Amino acid sequence: MINSIGSNIRLLRKAKGVTQEELSAALHISCQAVSKWENEACQPDISLIPSIADYFGVTIDELFGFRLQAMTNKERFVRFMADAGVLKFGDFTLKAGNRSDYYIDSENFCTNAQIAKLGEFFADCIRENHIEFDCIAGMAYHGISFAAATAISLYQKYGVTVSFCHDRKMSDSRGRMFCGHTPEAGERLVIIDDLVSSGKTLTERIDRLVDETKAIVAAVIVIAQREEGAALIRERYGTRVFSVISDEDIRYAVKNGIV
Repeated sequence: MINSIGSNIRLLRKAKGVTQEELSAALHISCQAVSKWENEACQPDISLIPSIADYFGVTIDELFGFRLQAMTNKERFVRFMADAGVLKFGDFTLKAGNRSDYYIDSENFCTNAQIAKLGEFFADCIRENHIEFDCIAGMAYHGISFAAATAISLYQKYGVTVSFCHDRKMSDSRGRMFCGHTPEAGERLVIIDDLVSSGKTLTERIDRLVDETKAIVAAVIVIAQREEGAALIRERYGTRVFSVISDEDIRYAVKNGIV
């Protein structure tokens, strides 16, 4: 029902971990307007509805109450992946050799809308976990577009300006291993990539980055992780590993009919 839109906005805002001030800044309106919506004193202008839905990563129907009370940000992300053909179900053998009844094919994040939305989820993860850092570093190849989208979202949604770079699998003619900002000794990096399974491939790339720059790994953020790989990264670099969703999140969404 339309009369519930204010409480739905409040629910979405709290689930996303943003303040009324941050929401109002993103929508270019006054904080008082957001407060009035949430207190049911008035409703958003109809021209703002698409922007509000886009900001929270929901459909307009969801903004007006469809399934909202049952869905968290993680559940919406699981459904986002399923709708994009990224999350697949079946019998799969992963790179580490273990078997799984689902597979995340990040190759299928292939439209600008999907990459932009993914960048928002990564940016939200950084903000919600209060990660302090100096530079976002994307790992070739999937992490390049994901990290760029994250950097853009941090600026557009939160007004955060940071350095950005991504590594190269092969050095260029000048011997450079990075595009964009070249990390310096002591700089705190947020590493962005798609997935962590065994962790072997990612740690090899991070080793090279750290050895060459003497930078510090402030955090590693991926779409999803397996505990084996995450444990390897935590132990090797003494850092935190975050994922937008976990194995438990996916299984919970399946069990409860989200996907």
